[in-house]
Formats: sequence, structure tokens, C-alpha cells
Amino acid sequence: MGKLLYEDMVASQAADALDEFIAERSPALGQLHSTMAAHGLNPDAMLNGTPASVGPMWEWITTQADEFGLAPRPLAEDSTSPAWPSWARHAMLVDPRPPARTLALVDGFTSYLAQVITTAIPSTQWFVGEHRLDDYPMLNYPVLATSHHQIFLPGIPLYSAYCSAHGRDPMNGTEMHAHTRRTIAALRGEGPVADKAEDPLVTVVAEVGCYDVGLRADLPENHAELLDRMVAELTDHDGVASVHRYGSAALVVDAPGWEDIWLKLWLTLWLQRHLHTDT
Repeated sequence: MGKLLYEDMVASQAADALDEFIAERSPALGQLHSTMAAHGLNPDAMLNGTPASVGPMWEWITTQADEFGLAPRPLAEDSTSPAWPSWARHAMLVDPRPPARTLALVDGFTSYLAQVITTAIPSTQWFVGEHRLDDYPMLNYPVLATSHHQIFLPGIPLYSAYCSAHGRDPMNGTEMHAHTRRTIAALRGEGPVADKAEDPLVTVVAEVGCYDVGLRADLPENHAELLDRMVAELTDHDGVASVHRYGSAALVVDAPGWEDIWLKLWLTLWLQRHLHTDT
């Protein structure tokens, strides 16, 4: 299916992409086992299928991602892209980005995370992401889901890998373990993530020369300092010229180097990472 983005797919294409993604899960996990063994690790001991095992596994992957750094060539010149995991080819990647070796580790971790979650909740199933809102960030993406919640599993690990590649603060093992526990709870219909599942964290509308960003209504009242941090980090990000907050829940973002899809994903994943630690 080439480089067709999930956002641009029709229903039949999204269904084919889901089948492609599912078919990759077992080989990706096998490759992760082989890579770990080649580094002198014992994958059978480390990957024991429990949520607690996710943290140490992610710490090791982050160490590797830090070492690999940035991809040596821009997207348009990267001959490795046909061998990328399908979710990397169909999602919005932007330069500078992690290299193929990091994407392969994220892919293997995705398979392991799926194994941990489905062991905890056998009723979970793979679906094409859907929502009542047309600009839902995971629309057409392959998601692991129950009737309570759905999640695109590579999202948070890829976000953290980008942090590593850019020399920013990646998620540590404790954070990834907490993310796994929250995801399991949400898929069971428990916790604040499940309670807010119908309300997107952000909406992004492309205007002339800028993006108009709306934040979920409860965020300014309950997480004012966190939003200040988010605005400061976004302002400092590559490709972002300015961020103006013209209301408690509204931003104007001038980011000539960004697509609206990427901005929406970055904001959503940043908030998913940091909301649980904000008091």
C-alpha cells in the first residue's frame, strides 16, 4: 500500500492496513527477541508477559534509541522506507526523525505491549480506529480496543523515540509502566482515561498561515501549569515559529514546517504522556 497515510484512506484501504499491521506482530516480536539476544540479553526472562516487565524493556530500548540518534538521510532520500513497519509508512513521520533501527525496536515493543495487554484483557480485539468526530487523531489507524477504549499502540513509544532522537527527555521505564497500567484500566472501562474517551484532547484547524488549536474544556481549569509547559515546549520545537495563547483553551500556532496531522498527534501524545503526572 506504499506511503498512503491512514488519514487519507477509505474504509477498504484501512481494513487492508489493519490486516497488514496484524500480520507484522509476530515477526516483529521475533525480531525483538533476536536483537536482544544479540546484545547478550535473555529475552525469555525479560519478556515474561507482565505489566511490570514493560518498564525495564523500555529502558533498554531507550538506551538504544539514544545511541542511534537521528536518521542520516531525510525522508525523501531514505531508501530504507519500504522495509519500515506498515504503521511507520502510513503514519505522519517528519524530519528530523529516528532511524530505521529505532523504528524496528518500537515495532517489536508494540508487539510485546500488545501481548501484555491481551494477556491482561483477553477480550481486546484489533479494529480500525473510528470515532463520532471526523478529526479523531486515530481515525483509520489500527487500534487495540474494547467497548470502552481504543489505542494505537506505537503512538506513545514513537513519541518517546522522537524525544530520544532530538535529545529531549524521553519516557523512562516507570512512565511506560504507568502508561501500560492506565491503558489496561481504560480498556476495562476504569479510570479517567476511559471517562474522557469520547472527548478529544485537542482539535486542530488549518487556517491561512497558521493552525487554530482548541483544547479540551477541562484542561485549563485542572491543568493550567501543565498547559504552560506544553506551550513553552511546543514554541521551542523544530519548525515552530510561534505559539500564541488567545484564550484559556485556544492557541494559534505558526508552524510552517508542520502538517496539521503532525501537530494534532504531537499535542495529543504530549498530553497523554504528561497529564497523569500533573497534580
